Amino acid sequence: MSDYLPEEVVLEILHRLPVKSLIQFRCVSKSWNSIITSSVFINSHLTRSLSLPSNSNNLIVRHCVDRPYVEHYKLIDDNSDSFDQIQSIEFPLTSRRIDHFVLIGSANGLFSLHEHERFILWNPSIRKFITLPKPCITVKTHGKVTCRLAFGFDPRTNDYKVVRIAFPKRTDMSEEAKPPLIEIYSLNEGSWRITSAPFPPGIGFSDWCRPAASLNGAVHFAVYDKYKPSCQLVLSFHLGDEVFRLISLPNGAFWWSDVHTLVIGGSLSLICYDTHKNTVNKCCSIWVMKEYGVVDSWTKQFTINLNGGKIIRVLGLQGNGNILVEAKEPFGWELSSYDPKSEQVKNLGICGRPYYFCVDNYMENLVLLNRPNDTVSERRVSTKRKCRLTSDEEERELQKTRHLLQEVIQEEERECQFLQKIVQYHEAIIHQQETMLMTLQEAMTCDERVCQRQEAFLCKQVTILQQQMEKMVTLISKMEKMVFIIQELRGQAEVETILQQQMEKMTFLKSQLERMDTIKSKVLFLIQQFRGQAGDMFSGAGDQSLTQVQQRSSSAGQEM
Repeated sequence: MSDYLPEEVVLEILHRLPVKSLIQFRCVSKSWNSIITSSVFINSHLTRSLSLPSNSNNLIVRHCVDRPYVEHYKLIDDNSDSFDQIQSIEFPLTSRRIDHFVLIGSANGLFSLHEHERFILWNPSIRKFITLPKPCITVKTHGKVTCRLAFGFDPRTNDYKVVRIAFPKRTDMSEEAKPPLIEIYSLNEGSWRITSAPFPPGIGFSDWCRPAASLNGAVHFAVYDKYKPSCQLVLSFHLGDEVFRLISLPNGAFWWSDVHTLVIGGSLSLICYDTHKNTVNKCCSIWVMKEYGVVDSWTKQFTINLNGGKIIRVLGLQGNGNILVEAKEPFGWELSSYDPKSEQVKNLGICGRPYYFCVDNYMENLVLLNRPNDTVSERRVSTKRKCRLTSDEEERELQKTRHLLQEVIQEEERECQFLQKIVQYHEAIIHQQETMLMTLQEAMTCDERVCQRQEAFLCKQVTILQQQMEKMVTLISKMEKMVFIIQELRGQAEVETILQQQMEKMTFLKSQLERMDTIKSKVLFLIQQFRGQAGDMFSGAGDQSLTQVQQRSSSAGQEM
């Protein structure tokens, strides 16, 4: 047929076809295969898809299950309240080092995942994945680092990018922290490179464990000012200009909240979980930036009743106005729909591990179609070496490995116990400070300097907490590597027991990390309380007293 039609007409027809048909039509002829798999056609097809109004009401849902550890992806029809499943999409990989791949993020139909220094891009619409080359920043080249990751799309160049913000680990806590290194992988370039983009000084991440929001050619993180811990901000990194920018939030709206970023209805949004001691696990709010980059356009759109902790996470918005949430059920966790009007929660029948759910708009594209096929890698065992080893040699090798494992596990056990004591210590501090605050409120006669000292003390605790949280993230990373080593030895009953113990410790550490995050939020709330208490008790001194308190708090933070 193409012999009788001009090439531009053929291209226009092909651009309008769904991805499934295009994949099939590669077999029509060599010329069609050449057209469909060319970079020019793939880019123009993507540009056309992005320029059209979203006529797809389909969502893609990621959920993970245990034993066996499998990732599931489902295509869902969001046209009706029934949330009908259109099809199940098989994920072609199984993590070799941890239970499931960690989701970095999703953007315009592509998913980015990783396990340690192994990074994956996956396109579910064409059922294809690629493994990225090893990053430039590794343990061998730069020592131990703690990384904040993000994945986004640059519309100027139709390029997908992975961002690594690598914080060097301090061997001595007294030494000054080094600025992080910024590393970017570009799909168009096919390689990693370290950029010279300066990271804003004094900024810490509030949302280490959650995907960054990708919108308008930038990735967005929830952060805070280390010198003013109650000052919540949004940090954006523009993928084209490679520049960091800070976006302010409404004054006083988020200082008691655990905040993370999300894209809802095409707008930058914030999910704010209330961590006030009397309202924790009770409610959260969704704020939307109606006009991107305009601070005054932040609007509180929803308040969600968390049912005392039954709802643990907000995931997105349905077409009917309901909110997709992750809810705890008697026998596990389930994707659910929350009606903001009636405050009713409806289970949608999709179960999985907590904090591993992801919901995104489904967008078909041909990205990765022209890339070399990746094969699902399996554990490689040298048969020659296997044949050469006698049973005695195998036993000696196994004994040596067991001995090394026991040494590492004992060291991890000590670190786990130490971190558990740290968590208990900070919980005791919070209780003590809350009691002191109540006494101050009742007496109303205390010296202003008492409030100032308590505020400075709490500012220091926030910094210590952040350092301990970074240590815990590093320890979890170490344990995940150890799990990978143990899995290579599976088959022995003793090894299976060690593996189970390691998995339980890792789960415990992740729960402790969540507790630390909650404690940090409570400490931030207490700082505000002490500031407010000082202002109330000595209001006769006017705004000058409160300003002095804030200045001394800032200087206390700088001393840390």
